[in-house]
Amino acid sequence: MQYTTCAPFYLAQPSVEAIEKLSDQKGDDGLTPTERVLGVADHIGRTGERGFTIIELIVVVTIISILSSLAAGAYNKVVNDAKKANADALVSTLATAKTAFATDPSTSPIEIQQFNSAPDASFASIAPYIRVNGVQPASEDDLRKLDGLPANASIALGTVDDSRLGGSNADQAPTVTFTHARH
Repeated sequence: MQYTTCAPFYLAQPSVEAIEKLSDQKGDDGLTPTERVLGVADHIGRTGERGFTIIELIVVVTIISILSSLAAGAYNKVVNDAKKANADALVSTLATAKTAFATDPSTSPIEIQQFNSAPDASFASIAPYIRVNGVQPASEDDLRKLDGLPANASIALGTVDDSRLGGSNADQAPTVTFTHARH
């Protein structure tokens, strides 16, 4: 046997021959000592292969971080596409409401002129022609809430064509824009 010095103690290290001799001896159950203990036979002679190397861990962490950044980018794209689709649907709803307001026989030329003088302040004029999920919004804020738009979404109604009434306003499409706060 060889002896290794470890602090004040002497530890005996069995030689390869002693390990082979021990592993060949069978007990009462017909198994060798290494067969009785699960996993011991796998580790004899290759004690350095018990865990992952630092390089393997770095590679795994790098791959996971790359995949998570790709997933976050894809998620943000889907969220932004959904916001755009929602805004486009709202623009279509507002354009239809403006057309219904302008073509309604009960709408007077004076009401159209008042709408065109301050279209963004005239939401109440077209509100009766808007339905979001079966509900008529009372204000632009109510419309944002019903449509699921964030508070940073701004709605511009645009003007109505009043050329048939002798006015000079062309039909301007409504717009929905999102402002992002910078941190």
